[in-house]
Amino acid sequence: MPNIFFLMLRRLRTPIITLILIYAVSVFGLVLIPGMDDAGQPYRMDFFHAIYFISYTATTIGFGEIPYAFTSAQRMWVLVCIYLAVIGWAYALSSIFALTRDQALTKAIQYTRFTSKVKRMNEPFYLICGYGQTGRILCQVLDTQDIRFVVIDLREERINDVALADYHFDAPFYAGDAANPELLKIAGLSHPRCIGVLGITGNENTNLSIAITAFVLRPKLLSICRSKNQEISDNMASFGTNKVINMFEAVGQQFQLAMHAPAVSHLRKILSDFPGNPFPPSIKPPKGHWVIVGYGRFGRSIHKALSQEGISVHIIDPDPQPELDPQIYHQALGVDAASLKTAGIEHAVGLFVCHDDDANNLSSLATARAINPALFIVARQNLATNHLLFNAFAPNFISIRSEVVAHEALRAMANPLLAQFVLALVTKEDEWASQLTIDIDNLCQGIVPEHWTVRLNAKNPAAVQAFLARPLPSLQIKHFYHSVIDHGRPLQCIALLRRHGEKDILLPKADDMLRYGDELLFIGDHHAQQSHQAMCSEVSLMEYARTGVEQPQSWIFRKIAAWRERS
Repeated sequence: MPNIFFLMLRRLRTPIITLILIYAVSVFGLVLIPGMDDAGQPYRMDFFHAIYFISYTATTIGFGEIPYAFTSAQRMWVLVCIYLAVIGWAYALSSIFALTRDQALTKAIQYTRFTSKVKRMNEPFYLICGYGQTGRILCQVLDTQDIRFVVIDLREERINDVALADYHFDAPFYAGDAANPELLKIAGLSHPRCIGVLGITGNENTNLSIAITAFVLRPKLLSICRSKNQEISDNMASFGTNKVINMFEAVGQQFQLAMHAPAVSHLRKILSDFPGNPFPPSIKPPKGHWVIVGYGRFGRSIHKALSQEGISVHIIDPDPQPELDPQIYHQALGVDAASLKTAGIEHAVGLFVCHDDDANNLSSLATARAINPALFIVARQNLATNHLLFNAFAPNFISIRSEVVAHEALRAMANPLLAQFVLALVTKEDEWASQLTIDIDNLCQGIVPEHWTVRLNAKNPAAVQAFLARPLPSLQIKHFYHSVIDHGRPLQCIALLRRHGEKDILLPKADDMLRYGDELLFIGDHHAQQSHQAMCSEVSLMEYARTGVEQPQSWIFRKIAAWRERS
């Protein structure tokens, strides 16, 4: 860590030496020039009075002549000293102002402040590497949930956006290369309160370096990294990355699930969305002939998903694609009517616009809709700032890269049990998912619910008391469905998953007997979450939920209650 004080002294060395020389010469001049006292006798000023006089004369142009009135020679020398001091101070002040614009010093000050803030972090926090569109979304969600975070990004202008963002707490931020292991360590990767690191920069090699550094320094730390191709994804997974997000593969898988099981897909989107948001719309893509405009990584992923469902596809792309069958490929940009008609847009049921340029996507969308107004349109939106344009065209579904990655990352960050439940959804039938969606809708009135985990282990003293001290009646899931804060009022919550060891039970029954070591995943409103937190923090509240009898609070009344029970 650079020493800012000595760094500033080094930069101001010349003006400081100049001022010291001016003061020294001025003092020696006053000491050497003879003066005259009140009796007309000659005298020489001592060093103390000379230093005192020059100190206030060089800064405030003086308070008077001491200890006696000066002679003409002394006054001439003082006049020279005044102008020397003015010149010296002007030089020093200009050097100080120039120092404030010194980029190296500014960077050093930012670095020192950043490391100091990170060291003082006393709450759990995430290290977010990359503050693009995805990083902004994640920071906003974490901030609303009162979860701390540290941000690093290579680009200075993005880091300035963190400083201007209206977050509830002062988030530490620094502009630097996240591929540097030393910077990651300084940024909190080795901090005991760091609970996860996210590599979501736009550079895949940087994200890979983050995964490697996290594996070496903190092997058990939650790490989430973004990737764009399968080779990098496999490399990240080999270093123990908990969640590798391939945006293009994720979109393809989601769309394939929407075609195969729309109700399961809708439920998955609800549970993956941000708590407090309205339910995302349900999409049911029609089966028939589809046209894909743009055959980059996004288009390839969609083509793979449609092919696995046995859907007829025609592809339009401006670059040659020798691996494609010429019968299903047409080389063009796909924004004109001729190329779209060649692809069969007139009898198609759906259109994908997958270019990495929003202008081309909007142009293709408008032309296709003019030819076939009944098209089911899925549009790729690259920049979040273009949402007004895409909303004006009103496609059936808009795929925004930053939101896809943010949802995938948040699901892995927020709750491991929720991620496991969402993963298990693909094995369920549409009827099962439809009923659960209706139950969640009735529970939360169309608002994405909050989710939390209750762990019945040694860190939960109330659970230990419930299992060991008084084994009857047994603790059941239904005991978590009534409030311990509001006199047993029913809570708006659902137990989605129960885990014991390696066994997961989806939608456990209310009368299921719980065992020591169980973990329960709940969704519901904030009041239910607060009630469960209170139950797990107070033995008496857990006992009240289990027995329905209010427990005495003080030690002596608990002893009396125990004596009465034995009697």
